[in-house]
Amino acid sequence: MRKTRRGFAAPYSALSIARPFLEQGVMTKKVLVVEDHHDTSFLLCRVLKMEGFEVEHAIDGMVGYKAAAAEHPDLIVTDIQMPRMDGIEMIKRIRQSQAISGTPIIVISAYGQRRIDDAMQAGADDFVEKPIDIDRFMETIRSKLPEA
Repeated sequence: MRKTRRGFAAPYSALSIARPFLEQGVMTKKVLVVEDHHDTSFLLCRVLKMEGFEVEHAIDGMVGYKAAAAEHPDLIVTDIQMPRMDGIEMIKRIRQSQAISGTPIIVISAYGQRRIDDAMQAGADDFVEKPIDIDRFMETIRSKLPEA
C-alpha cells in the first residue's frame, strides 16, 4: 500500500485499476451533469467518477445544451430550475437536435411532481427526486446505460 497526500492508504492507483479495461478497448461512458447548485453538482460528479464514468459539468441549460452538442455524452443528468435556460427548455432543444436527440436524459428535481411531469413530457427518460438517494440515483443511471 502507498500513502497519499491526505494520508489515506491506497493499494491501487486509478490508472492501475483502469489499465486492463483500457487495454481491452472498453470505453468509459461519458455523463454530462447540468446543475447550477455547486454542492449538488460536486456530489453527483464525484459519485459518477468513483463509479468509473467520465464526467463533464455544465452550470445551466444553455451551457449544458452546447456541451451536449459538442461532447455527445452517453447520458445527461439535469436539474430543472436553473438560470438562463432551465432544464425543460434544454431537454426540448436536445430532442430537436438530430445529432443528440437519442441521448438518455435523467432529471433531478426538488420541485414536485408537476415539474417532473413537465420534464418527462419535454422528453426526459427518467427522474430522481431531491434530496438525492445515491443508491436510487445510480440504479437510474445504470438502467439507462445497461452496459455500464
